[in-house]
Amino acid sequence: MVQEYGEMNPVSLNQLMLQEMTKESVQAGAALTQQPTTRKLADGKELTGITAEVKTRTDTAYFEIVGYGRADQGLLFITRVAGEDAATEKPLIDKFWQSLKLKM
Repeated sequence: MVQEYGEMNPVSLNQLMLQEMTKESVQAGAALTQQPTTRKLADGKELTGITAEVKTRTDTAYFEIVGYGRADQGLLFITRVAGEDAATEKPLIDKFWQSLKLKM
């Protein structure tokens, strides 16, 4: 998911977005682990954010929420990969990051 913001820098929303996307799983007993991350794009820009793993008894989901912003605009990128799909989806997501260039 890509969200564009025209009135604010969305980088500060990373934690809030993760909380909203994982709230139901965590309330149902899933274990949430997270850590800071950065993504360097093909054009040299660096996005900051968090990666997280939500693990239930039966499955795992991986989240990455990163953003890029200026004083009054920016972009937020959110990916979610289910554990059983990681082998096929993660290479596609990596290809996306390797080729992404932002014009802001």
